[in-house]
Amino acid sequence: MFWDKKTDQKSPVAPVDSPTLPIMADPALDATGELLRIWGKYAFDLDQLSAQTIKELCQKWARHVLVAAPCPGADPDAVDAGRQVDRNWLGLREFATQLRKRESAYVTGSLKDIRQVLGDLINTLGKVLNQDEEEQTEIVDQLNYLKSVIESNASLDDIKREAIQVINAIGCIAESRQHTHQSLLEELTNKLKAMRAELSEARREMELDGLTQLYNRKAFDQQLLRTFDLGRLSSQPVCLIMVDIDHFKRINDQFGHPAGDLVLRQFADCCTQTFPRRSDFVARYGGEEFTIILQETAMDAAGMLGERLLQAARNLRLDYLGQELRFTVSVGIAELSVADKDASSWLHRADSALYRAKQSGRNRLIKGLNI
Repeated sequence: MFWDKKTDQKSPVAPVDSPTLPIMADPALDATGELLRIWGKYAFDLDQLSAQTIKELCQKWARHVLVAAPCPGADPDAVDAGRQVDRNWLGLREFATQLRKRESAYVTGSLKDIRQVLGDLINTLGKVLNQDEEEQTEIVDQLNYLKSVIESNASLDDIKREAIQVINAIGCIAESRQHTHQSLLEELTNKLKAMRAELSEARREMELDGLTQLYNRKAFDQQLLRTFDLGRLSSQPVCLIMVDIDHFKRINDQFGHPAGDLVLRQFADCCTQTFPRRSDFVARYGGEEFTIILQETAMDAAGMLGERLLQAARNLRLDYLGQELRFTVSVGIAELSVADKDASSWLHRADSALYRAKQSGRNRLIKGLNI
């Protein structure tokens, strides 16, 4: 372990009226925090755990180590103002251990699948090569036998008879080879189709959010850039909608995270039903925030669709363990403008509209200002 438990003593606590808390200059803490940040920076999606979530957790742990901020899972309200927070080394070790185990299991499983596919392919190719070698040997033997018959001064009738037999034998070998190769070709074709389908499904799963089955943040970022570039080249209107579930933390605190997951899944269904076109791109942006890209849709039409989504959320009645769950959402919309220098500018205007909707009392839609 790279820190010394014996020397991990509590730092002197500054008086309540002290303007600042003591600053700890410890190379071990600095190195630990930097390692956590690097781990989060290069995180990758695992089963039911996105790279973004891992990155956020690593950043929180890094802040906990470096500046004694509350560790992930701690109640911020339970921390006294001005009081040094004890570093939760056991919690950090458990987090790192479990995350590393999940990464190891994911990589090991993926490599095992790849080895199996490559093994099947090599075995199939080996069968083709082995059969070709055996048949080639048989063909050479047949030709050598015919040559020996000719060199033995046999009669023309004997040579003719033996030649016909050799030709027939070679013909049978060729026909057998054709049938064998056809079967192996069909087998290879089926394996390649299965591999292509598995790769396509794996690629699709990498683009989907595990909980809601909507597109994830990574897929959204890529689609936003493509849509921005296309929108700048064409004259068709494009709108970006950002949605946030109001007071979502209260749902988790009052009913538990399973109830929050139910709300997220049901609202995701509302989004896909409200925006059913193949060109409509619906994604979970992160946490309780969602985003929709509407191709060939001007602000007026996008506003009507946004109002429809607001009403659909208001009408939802979810039963969770005999208790009724209800919630509302806030919506912000921005139409792509020629003044947008990049996709980030467009996204910022939609996010600003969403912020104004929440500041205005939530449960409403605000249209972003054109620039």
